[in-house]
Amino acid sequence: MGENIRVSPLKNFVAGGFGGACLLLAGHPLDTIKVRLQTQPKAAQYVLYTGTYDCLRKTVSKEGILGLYKGMGAPLAGVAPMMAISFFGFGLGKQLQQTDPGKPLTLVVLI
Repeated sequence: MGENIRVSPLKNFVAGGFGGACLLLAGHPLDTIKVRLQTQPKAAQYVLYTGTYDCLRKTVSKEGILGLYKGMGAPLAGVAPMMAISFFGFGLGKQLQQTDPGKPLTLVVLI
C-alpha cells in the first residue's frame, strides 16, 4: 500500500472546511429548485413551475445564476465547520490508533 504520511491536523481541518463548502456549492442549486417546487401555489388553473427544468430556467432568467444560491449563508455557516471538524477528528483518530508510524493502518482500523 505504501507508507503512511502524517498529515497536519490543521491541514485536515482546512481540507474539511473547503470540502464542505464545495459540497454546498454543488448541491445548493438543486436544493433551491426543490424548495421552490415544493412551496409553489397549488391553484388548479395556475402553476408557477411545470417541473424541475422549468423552475431552473425561470429562476436563472429572472434572478440570474446567483438566484440559485440565495439563502446559502446559513447552510455554509454550518456545513463547512461540521466537515472541518469531521476531517480533523478522522485524522486525529488515525494518529491515535497508529502504534508504528512506518506501518500502514489496516482496513479494520480505518473503518
